[in-house]
Amino acid sequence: MTVLTGRDSKTTADPRHAILAESYYEQGASPPQPRNDSLAVATPPQSSGPKKRGPVAKRRFQKGRFEIVNGVAYTLYYEDVVQPDGSTESRRARHTLGRIGKDAISERSAWKEHSDFMQAVNLKRGWIAPARTGQTFEDMVNRWRKDVAPHLSPSTVRQRESHFRQHILPRFGKEAPHSLTIPVLQQFATELRRKVSRKTVVQVLTTISGVQKYASKHSVRAVIVSLKDLELGRVGRAAQRPYFTKEQAGKIIGLSKEPYRTMFTLAWCTGLRAGEILALTVEDLNFVSRVIAVDKSADDNNRKIGQTKTEMSAALLPMASVLASVLQNYLETAWRENPKRLLFPNRKRTHPMWRDNVVKYGLKPLLRKLGIPTKYAGLHAFRHGLATELADKNTPIPVLQKQMRHADVRTTLTIYAHVIPQSQRDAVEVASIGTIPVNGTEQSASR
Repeated sequence: MTVLTGRDSKTTADPRHAILAESYYEQGASPPQPRNDSLAVATPPQSSGPKKRGPVAKRRFQKGRFEIVNGVAYTLYYEDVVQPDGSTESRRARHTLGRIGKDAISERSAWKEHSDFMQAVNLKRGWIAPARTGQTFEDMVNRWRKDVAPHLSPSTVRQRESHFRQHILPRFGKEAPHSLTIPVLQQFATELRRKVSRKTVVQVLTTISGVQKYASKHSVRAVIVSLKDLELGRVGRAAQRPYFTKEQAGKIIGLSKEPYRTMFTLAWCTGLRAGEILALTVEDLNFVSRVIAVDKSADDNNRKIGQTKTEMSAALLPMASVLASVLQNYLETAWRENPKRLLFPNRKRTHPMWRDNVVKYGLKPLLRKLGIPTKYAGLHAFRHGLATELADKNTPIPVLQKQMRHADVRTTLTIYAHVIPQSQRDAVEVASIGTIPVNGTEQSASR
């Protein structure tokens, strides 16, 4: 473009026009010519021969092409090839995904393999699109806090916030949700596993997945990574949790005074969690139908009554005849009227009792008196004790799961895997050898 300044003139390149021209060249059209309706613009110089295409920015992201030829699935894409002079050239390439058929992979599996392969290609080419304004991972976390968190139990929210604060936001806060791909989260999980347990890693990844799923509902591009897509190592044997035996529970209840006597009986006969016990009201007890309605829980920190841990936790539980007698006696002789009709109110009758105070003043002194180990023992030991007793009596797993109100049966099987049923013991006893060596000799076990 020619720019006239006074009587002298010189030629300069307008960068805006160059960029606009490149975009038209990419579309196969001729770029518009500069306007010539002012004295500041002169006629552009004439050039001979075809116009030479200017430099075009390399297209970094590509979806690839999926096709099936003669029963074999392929991915067609462009790959970068380094030239002898050090420059990079994009060339067409083909990647074989596998044969489609009954004895081979399915077309759906081939499509997934195609998607994973193209994701790896784009990452190798350095394509990670920046997050749009208001769509960083931290922005999605804030949306989750506003829209989802109020509907969760306080303990669950505290756990999620701990994950955000300690592990997630320092690493991914400014990243785009679609950048949290399988390789990125795999590296994150591997590094995190060096610091915390495998269970914590799974919980942190679950927190990330929850935010990603909610982001996708807001039409924000996000990668949903399943735990099955990641290698987290083998699941070790779960640590044995403290639990009371039936005999221990009977001794504890026998020595306790009200309201702890009724509280401990309720904990053993139902397997309720501590927060669920402390949130019970008189109206939750139905002595006609002999059931207990469980639909709320008291928070450990602020004693506010909210929803149960999971949807599965809200249920009607059977009231054993012994428990019914204990509850009726408690209501007639020891229960104190209070505005919220709480079954176990505090001294001021305004809130539920503190769980820590129940354990500190009601349970631990009895355990020390009975010689029962007190380390890690709390109200939850009654719950585990009931589950252990039911499992030892060969209670069907669906019945056990329903009584414990676990959302996933695997939780029931994992937590109470230390229980060895009597039937299993009897089977091993029958299969035992007939003779055993003692001091170099063999004694017949049948004598």
